[in-house]
Amino acid sequence: MKKFITLLAFSLPSVAFAQSTAITDANTLTARLVSIGNTVLYLLVSLAVIFIVWNVVMYLIKSGSDEEGKSKAAWNILWGIVGLFVIVSIWGLVNILTNTFRTTPTNQPIPTLDNRTGNGGIPGNQVPVIQ
Repeated sequence: MKKFITLLAFSLPSVAFAQSTAITDANTLTARLVSIGNTVLYLLVSLAVIFIVWNVVMYLIKSGSDEEGKSKAAWNILWGIVGLFVIVSIWGLVNILTNTFRTTPTNQPIPTLDNRTGNGGIPGNQVPVIQ
């Protein structure tokens, strides 16, 4: 419990001093949700890697004496790798969805009927004439 309180005491100032922007439209809401999701996924990936490394160490420690402990550590390594794969897959799926349903406007020029060149428009002499 003391470790949790110490961790909480050290992490609260970073939350308190975090600069926040107001959510005014769908773009800022999406950016905020993606930011929160990325932070959670970073934590989950780091915990999964720590879990795998811890069980590899336990496997190596119990390799000579305890067959049941060795088997349990091997299964924990396997399930840790499966869990890490699922976490990274979810992360990829969320990125695919956010890139598919992008809400940010594009910066493509709007075609105009213009004889000048270099402004991204359609020259007037290339517009088909309907008779």
